[in-house]
Amino acid sequence: CEHRDEHEEAWLSIEQAKFEVKLQQKTQCNANASKMISLVVFAVLCICSVEGFLHHGNTNHYTVAATSSTSQLKAFQWPTLPSFDQLQSSASARTVGERNGLDEEYPWRFEGRFIFRPSLVRITPSSSSPPSASLLTLFGYSLGGSVVLEYDVSPVGPYREYVTMGGVVGLGQVSVGETNKRFLGVGQWGTDLYVSTQVAEDVCKQVWGVPAQVANIDFEEDGSVIQDGSGSEVVGRSGITKKSFKLSGWDNARVLSTEELQQQTKRFGNIPIFWTPTIKALWAPISLPNFSNKVTQEELLPVHKLRLSASALRLKQCKRIGKSEGEIPIGLTLVVDNVLIEIGEQVNSGSL
Repeated sequence: CEHRDEHEEAWLSIEQAKFEVKLQQKTQCNANASKMISLVVFAVLCICSVEGFLHHGNTNHYTVAATSSTSQLKAFQWPTLPSFDQLQSSASARTVGERNGLDEEYPWRFEGRFIFRPSLVRITPSSSSPPSASLLTLFGYSLGGSVVLEYDVSPVGPYREYVTMGGVVGLGQVSVGETNKRFLGVGQWGTDLYVSTQVAEDVCKQVWGVPAQVANIDFEEDGSVIQDGSGSEVVGRSGITKKSFKLSGWDNARVLSTEELQQQTKRFGNIPIFWTPTIKALWAPISLPNFSNKVTQEELLPVHKLRLSASALRLKQCKRIGKSEGEIPIGLTLVVDNVLIEIGEQVNSGSL
């Protein structure tokens, strides 16, 4: 038995030695193969010509071609890739200004609902007024208030908007081409326009020249009446101070049910409106010849044509929380549901 155990131990030692030798040989083979593959890859890269990256038409595909002679070898270079900032700006350019209109004459459209809460606002000599237009008053007051909009559809997706209305304006001087200028009759001017998303601010500024600002605009559905809260200032995480608006009872602005909206309830109106975005003013569709030379061509306001239609209008009670100085709320609001706002290009020729 002792001799048999010794033979088994010797046999196991021999087998283990054989296994280790084979493992070393295999490892050496793998190392040699790796070196060979590296040499082949290096040779291929040397033979590849930079001129092999050929652009096919308008596509982004490239073809690698090898030169037929080693005398034509050139240093290999990877194609230059766009930076992250370039990709981001390219994506932003495609998003901001996207045309989603249903009519070629009106390439941008907005759908949703809005309220107009009118107030009498006191006008003093120190009150601000819009450029290239006249602020109209009666006994020291004008008609202002606020307009609050909830867009379900827009060129940049859903967002909210809050506009502080400064008063009624008249005789807006607009440019209709290089040599033609007109007077607009009467309209309403907005002092400040706030939006709930950054991309909405971008589209307002870059596409139409509207001086918009990002703000917190919060809606609470519950409430027996619509309450328009005053705009307070809050400091965000980045340390930037923003306005904050809160409206409760927003369910009262939803005149139509979800089922009625899904059935694509018919809209009425197609009311034409003039819009001067740089001063955030909407005008009645009345224009007059302008022969005045008091305003230069640069001071004239750019003007767009708008078209407004909706499915439902209601006059409802509204409360104003934290009214501003000199403001007299009327206590009512005009509710417009399933609204369609269509915006045309800037008018640069012809007549209004």
